[in-house]
Amino acid sequence: MTITGPAGVGKTRLAAELTGAVRVDPSTVELPAELGDLLVLDGCEDRLGACAALVTQLLRERPGLRVVATSRVALGVEGEQVLPLRGLSPADAAQLLVERIHLLDPFLTVAPADVTELCRVLEGVPATLELAAPRVRLLGVTGAAEGLATALDLAPGKVRADLESDHRRLSPAEREAWHRLSVLPGPFDPELAAALGAGPEVLERLVAVSLLVPEPAADGTTGLRLWAAARAFGREALEAEGGTDAAFELLTAHLVAQVEPHLPAFLLPDGLCRRLVARAEPVLAVIRRLTGRGDARLAVLACGLARSWLALGRNLADSERLLREALPHVADRPDLTASLLAGLCKAAHRAGRYAEQLRFGEAALALESTLDRPARVASVLDLLAAGLRASGADAAARYHEALAIARGLADPAVISLLLNDLAWGALESGDLDGAREVLAEGLPLARTHATPGRLASVLHTAGAVALAAGDHATAEARFVEALLVTNPTDGLKVPYFTEGVAVVLTTRGEHERALSLFACADAVRRSLGAVAEPAWRRRVRDALDTATAGLDPRRARAATRAGARVSLVAAVAHALDASAHFHATGHGGLTPQEHTVAALVTDGLTNQQIARRLGIAPRTVATHLERIRAKLGVRPRSALAAWFTRTTAETD
Repeated sequence: MTITGPAGVGKTRLAAELTGAVRVDPSTVELPAELGDLLVLDGCEDRLGACAALVTQLLRERPGLRVVATSRVALGVEGEQVLPLRGLSPADAAQLLVERIHLLDPFLTVAPADVTELCRVLEGVPATLELAAPRVRLLGVTGAAEGLATALDLAPGKVRADLESDHRRLSPAEREAWHRLSVLPGPFDPELAAALGAGPEVLERLVAVSLLVPEPAADGTTGLRLWAAARAFGREALEAEGGTDAAFELLTAHLVAQVEPHLPAFLLPDGLCRRLVARAEPVLAVIRRLTGRGDARLAVLACGLARSWLALGRNLADSERLLREALPHVADRPDLTASLLAGLCKAAHRAGRYAEQLRFGEAALALESTLDRPARVASVLDLLAAGLRASGADAAARYHEALAIARGLADPAVISLLLNDLAWGALESGDLDGAREVLAEGLPLARTHATPGRLASVLHTAGAVALAAGDHATAEARFVEALLVTNPTDGLKVPYFTEGVAVVLTTRGEHERALSLFACADAVRRSLGAVAEPAWRRRVRDALDTATAGLDPRRARAATRAGARVSLVAAVAHALDASAHFHATGHGGLTPQEHTVAALVTDGLTNQQIARRLGIAPRTVATHLERIRAKLGVRPRSALAAWFTRTTAETD
């Protein structure tokens, strides 16, 4: 086994934990007369060929011998198992740093929560954390973090020497790729790396020499990240050779080309939204650089990222800040100004500032009317109608105007969304029959053409219409289906669906479970800085009052406190478990937790990523998957995803 990883990550320390091992210095490769059964070769990277030859010879002569090597690069011998080390987990890193600080000064008041951000910057590398302790003691946590110009500032001297050695070992093309990749903060995907001239073979080589580390990305895929010290070293080299502007231009051109063609559309494609959110750190790095240069392309990226965050229910305050900061840079670009204003209109709606929403919407509409972008006109009209409706004004004319444009564009996905909004407006105005009539066209269109998340919004409206009609069974079926088809971590939509199930529970007298679900939904919205639609808030408040009145005050308070502590993903499982409709329809006999795991597998997440989302151990995820496979009779993850997609599409 070869333990790999960057300098300071703990390879030697881990090997030192092995008892009864004979340790050999690879710089001499002199073997003692008595080897025993376990041999440790520590630090093989500088004599890789000699160490590989030695291990091959020893294993041929002594098949029972076990060898553990530490190296920044795998030996490449037959039968080698590679154990790549990562930095410590955030919790372990914080605990180590606090312990080292308290060894220096036991009276200094520092808790693990105080150093979480510093540990994130230092990537949990133990050697760097050890060196950070005296700095924190001297400067405090904030001062220690602010004083770090690069990750190399706290790296042991051996780290720079090792990086220089790696630099010499690489080919010119590999070195150039390393330098360019240093402009990418955080995890990045192979497509972004390719835009900077780093193809698959180069990436594999940089992973092999422990400069790049595979890491889960925000969208559930596996990305890549340069170690902080390696990124700082590469950035120094890039600056020295005058290549920083060229590298940023390659990255900027690639990102802008991804976003700009879609800005005239009614909505950004769902796949683009998820890619941009996963790439948020590189996008923000480019925006900051363009802002300093007054480059209007920053507005393209700001609009794309902000609209993506808003669509997926993430970073609402950051979205608004990005849009506001971009506005002064596009005074001579009415198309970009209109897009930014429309984004601010949507952000204001999410925050419940409806008068401000209408001001932004009217300004955006005035500009869009001078441009040849009918889909954007329809989108702004829809936003204006939502603001009017939320303000208690008549919104029907704006909805019909937007719908007429969408019908002219023959876009069934957009038509289904506008019909959904029109139905919601009819419901709020008391026109129940009108809402049903509109949904009779809109729901089938959404099932056929909308993305799962957008279908879920239409299903929620259908559930609310059924509630208003007193048809609680249909309402529950629609809310459950919405929970099943949407992403379990969608912070804006899932609270609506969870509350829908809770409202139905109150009609059955299940007040304790209802209060728990109401509290969870409220906590999620508060954390986002979002508010629910006014009419829905009234419906929820009435049900909440009913549930509270139906319980002993002590039990009501306990249920509310418990619900406020439940994670969003766990709330989905609780809502499904509380639903009689979910259990009656079977769903392959899966439990709510198993169904949530199946949904995340369908989204492409690994067991490790699912474990992080659900706050459980990877082994527990594996157990859930084995039970799911046994119940459904499927083995490959692709077959499970196909079953889940088919089942949720057939739910009615």
